[in-house]
Amino acid sequence: MSDTDTDTDSGSGSGSPTRLDRRGYRRVVAAATVGTLVEVYDLLVYGYFAGILAEQFFPRQDPTAALLSTFAVLALGSVVRPLGAILFGHIGDRLGRRTALVASVLLMSGSTMAFGLLPTYHSVGILAPVLLLVCRVLQGLSASGELTGANVLVLEHAPRDRRGRAVAMVNVAGNLGAFTAAAVGFGLARLLEPEQLAAWGWRVAFLIAGLIGLVGLYVRTRVLESPEFVALGDAPRRGRAPFVRTLRSAKRRLLVVTVWTAASSLGGFMLVGFLPTYLMREGRMSPADAFAANGLSIIVLGLSTMLGGYLVDRFPVRRVAIGVVIGAALTSVPAFLLIVRSGSFAGAVAGQSLWALFLGASGMLGAVLSVVLFPVPIRFTGTALASNLAVALIGSSAPYVSASLIAATGSPLSPAIYVLVVSAGALFAAIFGLSAGVRLSRGPGDVRTAESS
Repeated sequence: MSDTDTDTDSGSGSGSPTRLDRRGYRRVVAAATVGTLVEVYDLLVYGYFAGILAEQFFPRQDPTAALLSTFAVLALGSVVRPLGAILFGHIGDRLGRRTALVASVLLMSGSTMAFGLLPTYHSVGILAPVLLLVCRVLQGLSASGELTGANVLVLEHAPRDRRGRAVAMVNVAGNLGAFTAAAVGFGLARLLEPEQLAAWGWRVAFLIAGLIGLVGLYVRTRVLESPEFVALGDAPRRGRAPFVRTLRSAKRRLLVVTVWTAASSLGGFMLVGFLPTYLMREGRMSPADAFAANGLSIIVLGLSTMLGGYLVDRFPVRRVAIGVVIGAALTSVPAFLLIVRSGSFAGAVAGQSLWALFLGASGMLGAVLSVVLFPVPIRFTGTALASNLAVALIGSSAPYVSASLIAATGSPLSPAIYVLVVSAGALFAAIFGLSAGVRLSRGPGDVRTAESS
């Protein structure tokens, strides 16, 4: 079966989704966004407090090695995400989008609260980093079905002429999660002495996330199932597993989305998972200033995300994608120059904001392509697998690779060159992987790969 066959394999359910009233649609959006907020918050709090976690969970003889070990745990926790994508994709495509999202937020809330209760290396020795890794693995599994599933649920409920903006809202929730993480980090750094922050303050940040996740669990149990999934009837429970069907019939689509998402996830992980720590360690910036500078740039990230959603609702997806990736590539080196050479708070804000200018739209486009390139019967699996392969292979290792590149080359600009190389792959995917002139409003499955056109 070819990628073209995938478009007609059960199509998009009943065609146009059943319209909800305004209250019902708001509930769907709330259910989708709250888990996404927690997912991004969890991930970024880990990155923001990486320096403290390195001291608390690893031997202190070599601070650089301890920090690299902390980033390695972050990356290893994401290596399991493709396995989680298969698991939650199977649940989402067989049992329903809502069931998968309830399961993911339940696992996420539990593992995140456990993070805030872990004993340190000083208390239990080598068991401390082992427990840290276990919690990260559980977080990675839960995150694998979170943002992707939320995008699927919202898009399948959204009116056709607002699909881009609907998906953008979910991704803005991720930006809000990033902003919340920066705000919590800033607040804790301002309110507590450095010794208090290192001793117990970091735990507060993780416990907050667990409580928000429980709210998300309540909201998701009350949301309606996707009308496009319901329209499939008993079909999802028959035939080959969604993972097998995806590999057999949608390989080209999977590659296109994975390559694109690799570039956007790399930029995102560097912005929120690496740069605050870099500013504190290499730029000698206080934790409060580093968090504040990063938080201000995330506002730009959110605006970029919404603008991207508006553009794909009005213009061909391929044209928007090419423009966004070229803009991101052209601004990466100037942005990093501002960050590493200015030595000031204003320079850190300006550089990170320039970095975020095209990044938000790029991440939103990855979500759009993930959802609309795959038909309803394998949509959750295809979306989750592409996104999580990109995060596992490229995105989650960005802080570790960036720190290693700087250590190996001595050049603070080396991470920006890394971004340029990966962006070239995304540009190739947009030019040769998508058909020209296709608009998001024409319906699921209409944004075809070049092979299927």
